[in-house]
Parts: sequence; C-alpha cells; structure tokens
Amino acid sequence: MGRKTRVACLLAPHLPVQMEKAHIPNLNGRPLVVGGRPWDPEAVLDCCQKAEEAGVYPGMELSRAEVLCPSAHFLPADEPAYRTAHKAVEESVRYYTDRVESLDLGLVLADVTGLERQFGAAPGDRAAGGRMGAGLAREARSATGLDVRAGLAGSRFTAEQAAHATRPGGWHAIPLGQERSFLSSLPLSVLPSESETLRRLNLLGIRTLGALAKLPRLALIRQFGPQAGFLHDLASGADPRPILSQAPPLALGGAWNFEPPAVDRGRIAAHATRIITAIAADISRQGYQVEGLRISLEDETGKTHSSATSVQPPTADSDRLARRLDSLLERLSPPHPIVDLSVTLYPLRPAHLGATQLSLFTGPTDGRRARLQEALRRLRQRFGEMIIVIGSLLGPPPPRPIQVTTDPVGLPRAVVWPDHILPVDRIYEHWRENRRWWSRPVLRDYYRAETSDGQVRVLFCERSNDRWWLERRYL
Repeated sequence: MGRKTRVACLLAPHLPVQMEKAHIPNLNGRPLVVGGRPWDPEAVLDCCQKAEEAGVYPGMELSRAEVLCPSAHFLPADEPAYRTAHKAVEESVRYYTDRVESLDLGLVLADVTGLERQFGAAPGDRAAGGRMGAGLAREARSATGLDVRAGLAGSRFTAEQAAHATRPGGWHAIPLGQERSFLSSLPLSVLPSESETLRRLNLLGIRTLGALAKLPRLALIRQFGPQAGFLHDLASGADPRPILSQAPPLALGGAWNFEPPAVDRGRIAAHATRIITAIAADISRQGYQVEGLRISLEDETGKTHSSATSVQPPTADSDRLARRLDSLLERLSPPHPIVDLSVTLYPLRPAHLGATQLSLFTGPTDGRRARLQEALRRLRQRFGEMIIVIGSLLGPPPPRPIQVTTDPVGLPRAVVWPDHILPVDRIYEHWRENRRWWSRPVLRDYYRAETSDGQVRVLFCERSNDRWWLERRYL
C-alpha cells in the first residue's frame, strides 16, 4: 500500500504590500496600493485589505483605483525585490525537498511526503503534520522577515486553503481523511473556476464547497460540462494534480548600469536588445514562452520610467521580443540621462501550450527546417503540388483509447497493450489542458512519457471519466 501524499503550502499573503509597509511604517492607517502612481499607465500589482474593501483589485488600472480609494498611498512596484523575497520563501522549503512548485508571488507548494523525521516526528505520528507546518513556517519567516503561513494536507488545493485559513505567522495541518470536512464551509469563490459557472451554481442555491461535494458527480458533469467533475473533486478534498517541480519561474530579467549616464536612445536600445536576446535564448533552451514584457529606466534624478505590454501569441523568439521592446522604448521620453536599465519577461509558460509543428522550427541554425523543406520538395517532385495541398487539409489522426496503470498519486506507471505491458521509465513533461465553458469544454492531463521500448509517447487522461488515450498528434 502506497504512502499517503502530504503537500505543504507556504503563503506570504500580499507579499509586495508586506515589503512596502516595512519600508514605510508611518502610513497612519492609509490604504496602500502597489503598482505605480495614479497617473502612470500601469496596473495595480497588489493592495492592502482596506483598498480591497474599497473595490481595488490586482490588474485594475491605477487611475481607476484612485477613484475607488482616493485616500490610498500609491507606490511604484519594486518587482526584483519581491521576486528575491519569493525566492527566499522557495529556498526555505527546498532545504527539505526538491519537489517544489511556485504558483505566484509568495505562494509555494511542496511535496513533503515522507519527510516527518526531518521535523522530529515519526511517520504516522498524529502530531507530525503540526511539527512540519510549524517548522516550515518558522524557516520561511526567518529567511524573509515576512508573515509566512503554512498549510498541510493530502492535496495541493486543500493545503493552499489551509494556509489561507490560518493566523498570521501560523500553520494549519489538515489530518488525512478530514479534507472534505475542512473544506465544506468554504465559499465557491475559492475554486479555480470561471465566474459564469459559479454564478449558475449560486442560482441553484449551491454556495459552499460542502454543498457542491454532496451533489452526484456525474449529474454535475452532465449539467455543467467535464470541468465540473474537477471542481467536484476539489470540493471533496481530492486533487489529481501533482507538484510540478519543473514549472516555469515567475519571471526572468536582466539589467544594465550606464556609466556615464546614457542620453542617446540608440545606446539604450542596443543594451536592451542584448539583454532580451540573452534571456530569449535561455527561455527557449528551457522550453518556455513569454506572455508579457516590461522595461524600466531610472534617470539620474532617481525617477523610474517604465512601460509594459502583453506578448500575444506567446513566444521565445528574440527578434519578436526585441521589436516589442523597441516599441516600449518609443513610449518613454525621460527628460534626464538614464543610469539604470532593466528588462523583465513574465509570466512564463511551457512552450508546448499552443505550439504547432512549424512553429518549432524557428531557429536560424535549426536543421529540422531544412530537412522538412527537402522532404516537401521530394513529395512535390514525385506526386505534384496538389499532394501538399491535400495533405495540409487533412486533420491529425484522432487519439487512440488505451489502458494505463497509475501510481498512488495518479501518474502513469505502465501502458497496457493487448499482448504486452510497457512500463513507463520516465515522464518528461506534464501539463493540463483546460478549455472553458464558452468553447468545447475539455479537462485533460497530458504526459510526455518514455516507455521501456525507448519510444516517447504523449498520453492524456480525460478527467471527466478518467479514461486514458494515446495522443497521435505531434505535441
């Protein structure tokens, strides 16, 4: 019988606000909004509870936040400092395990299964969860000086809710088997769901996780689509998602100090291009793409000028990113010479999300493009141009249903064929595809796995019915 999974969640709530309040202790009760001045073309990064109560939320335009909370104190964001603090939280738990995943600033998950002895407790000890939670929260507070809370449970969702429910600087360990009881009183708003689904559930009088968990799972799926099965699992205390230790970092960035201060825009643009080219090569090598880009310039008076943009579709192509960066530079007209330049790329995501075959062949030295072009030339020569046209109109072969055995945490362990069984030797990637109610609803867990015959296959589990399929497209 497998060992029960234990997941820890470390939470530094409102990390940017915590750090700024430490630097400005005399706010005299004024609300605090972090992200920039009200006239800056930026968005709210974080805000305190008083500002939230006034209607301010992260992502809101700063000018709108001032209208809702005119008494607030507005501060520009020091994102490098926030990421450094977040990294300290992450490293405090990496001392015990490398199975760590960062979700957001100040929010870290870790698989701590079997680590009881490192916290002075024996496996199976009823007090083991408490000792682990207390130890992890203490280590993170010591590393950062911030209010860091810890939650422990048998799944990642429940551990996160336990961290949110605990007192400042404290910990909350949910005993195994009591996850559903703990979650039952929480509102539906804690679920990772679209507002439309929550609205429809509310109209039916379902307002808590306990009420949702009492509904028949199959009936819920028939009414709301396959994604509702996943929500039902979470409300019941089950969470099939493992800790993804290879999740992308929150952001990557680079900086340059000008000595003497730079006046010429061409000089600034040249260094910015060098920075972004180096970062693009790094993220491309790691298999990530960029969805957002920010540039910040600090002039000799100490004033910061920044601009940001989204990158759609996401990319790791250095030329595209350099062009976007150049357009951001054109928006900035600092009146004084520049002493510091910083470029930040965020958020990052795995490159397989939205990738297509041809988009993988983008490198100037990528031999696959040449081989593809040669194969197309031979096809045209032998069968004519029309064969290429017909081939481009054909869709990918449909997935093939297969049988898969899984380990205690739900990862594929072996592929079962009619005449033999192929053990899974290695899982290279795991990602989730979750298309919402306005499109064809899909909730799948994908795995790029190598089996014992040396073949790398893409498998996925349809979470609506827990059926496994062999994906026969190239992903």
